Amino acid sequence: MVDAVGTVHIVKGAGLEDLIRAARETAGAAAVDYCLGGAGDESTVGRNTAAIDRLVFVPRVLRAPGEPDLSVRVTGGELAAPLLVSPMGLQGLYHRGAEVETARAAASLGLGHCLSAFSSAGPAEVAAGAGPGLRWRQVYVLRDWELTRHLVEQAEEGGFRAVVCTVDVPVVGRRDRDRANGFDRFSVEPPAIVHSAAFKRLHRERGGDPRDVLDSVFPYPESTWDDVGRVIASTGLPVLVKGILHPDDARRAHELGAAGVIVSNHGGRQLDRCVSSIEALPAVHRAVGDVIPVYFDSGVRTGTHVALALALGARAVLVGRPLLLALAAGGEEQVAARLEDMVSDLGHTMRLVGAASPAGLRRINVLGTGPGLGPEKGLCS
Repeated sequence: MVDAVGTVHIVKGAGLEDLIRAARETAGAAAVDYCLGGAGDESTVGRNTAAIDRLVFVPRVLRAPGEPDLSVRVTGGELAAPLLVSPMGLQGLYHRGAEVETARAAASLGLGHCLSAFSSAGPAEVAAGAGPGLRWRQVYVLRDWELTRHLVEQAEEGGFRAVVCTVDVPVVGRRDRDRANGFDRFSVEPPAIVHSAAFKRLHRERGGDPRDVLDSVFPYPESTWDDVGRVIASTGLPVLVKGILHPDDARRAHELGAAGVIVSNHGGRQLDRCVSSIEALPAVHRAVGDVIPVYFDSGVRTGTHVALALALGARAVLVGRPLLLALAAGGEEQVAARLEDMVSDLGHTMRLVGAASPAGLRRINVLGTGPGLGPEKGLCS
């Protein structure tokens, strides 16, 4: 049901398809395609969820009585449950409250939030509007170092607990849905960064359309590990490297001083025919999980999915598309309801498999049939 201001009211427990239908009513088909779409024929998008769905628990009984403790220590503080909102740009396309509302919904439940480098609402606006909470700030290495450094400074000045340096966008993925819709993200909704002093300085130097200036600095195909090291060296905040799928890359990030890594294939939006994030997770955890935290995103839809990722080595899990659809469907209230459902599902799953805490899930066996997740590699004991 849609009210006079275009907000769809959906009851708690709404399924993903319900949210998709509602989001199409409020945000429009092209914006929903931008949310759901992936690279090429979207095989990686499908593989992300299919690989998770091939996993099964081997539960234990009579060993975790009572309510499980879902709290977890993550980079920058403690969360009530091991869940954060993934960095997703241009949330103003989906709801006028944008990132302020997703951050506020997460904070209301004691969960985390990662603000995109290309957010609709700026870091100061989110910090002021969402109130206290554990928040991370995403940055990209841009062609202009001063603009890159400005993103980091925003995190420092806005009370963010960590910087998330995303490294898997040397070029933007070929997203056929967006091309078919004639959808250009920056033309539809310029991000808040264009209003920053650092960007205005760059615009004065180069002139022309601000969107063309933004396209000239991002993506930056020539970026290297040296640039990541420069980001790490530029701040006193812990830096997490996002977009890691290979254990050697995880080791390299650790060698450079990264405080953690996020196993992610960008939700299937970058490379078609890519390994799923869950398939990559066990090897990355074996490589660095004893020395730095390993986080996870891509393909997560339920609390049971979260539990599986935790069992395979994730410290906490970042969730994207379901929450963006919830934002479109009903703003902060619907985002909070979706998160609450996932937390409840996670706790329920933990009781059924015999885990008293997120760390306890590492002692629960997981079997899988996908590449990299056979009984030898995917079994946790």
